[in-house]
Amino acid sequence: MKKLLFKILVATIISSLLSSAGAAYIETFDDGTQNWNYGYGRNWSLGAINWESSGGNDGAYISGAADNLYAAWTYDTSIYGDMTGLSMTIDTRVIGSASGNAQFYVGRGGSYYVSNPWDISIDTVWTTHQMALDSAHFTQWAPGNSESLAYVLSAPDDIGIFFGGAVSSGLGDFQIDNFGSFATTGAVPEPATLALIAIGGLLLRKRKEA
Repeated sequence: MKKLLFKILVATIISSLLSSAGAAYIETFDDGTQNWNYGYGRNWSLGAINWESSGGNDGAYISGAADNLYAAWTYDTSIYGDMTGLSMTIDTRVIGSASGNAQFYVGRGGSYYVSNPWDISIDTVWTTHQMALDSAHFTQWAPGNSESLAYVLSAPDDIGIFFGGAVSSGLGDFQIDNFGSFATTGAVPEPATLALIAIGGLLLRKRKEA
């Protein structure tokens, strides 16, 4: 009986650890543009989006003109699922001259959170940018609704890259590859999980002493 209880406890701990974060997914664009959009100006006017089968940061990639670029995004978010406890990642490259501050963004039901920005002008070769999906790296976008970050991450319906009012500029192309999310390493277990781990340790110690 004790052995059975111990196995159940271990299984519960493992399940709790695995469920503390969402499911990771990386879009490589090897099968096409995957319903991504490039929007220009503050009215998000749709612009041309190009797909190249090779030359990405391995494999295919998508690209569009950098001048007046406001955002690049997709509403096809079901493949990303629950993004709680994950980090966002993207590979970007600028061909030609372009400048602007890019940010990850994630939204749900009109509530949006944007990440700390990075300067795209230095991405003259494929460059990987990553950001943990937490309150230290993402802040609420004021013009949107005011749902919590936890609410947005649990079922996002809009994700991508955002340039905001200071749209990007220049005569180059802004290229994207390998966009998505991955499990953040070194995640700290929740208090309930820590309690289970402690109980498991005590039971294991008692078994060894018996």
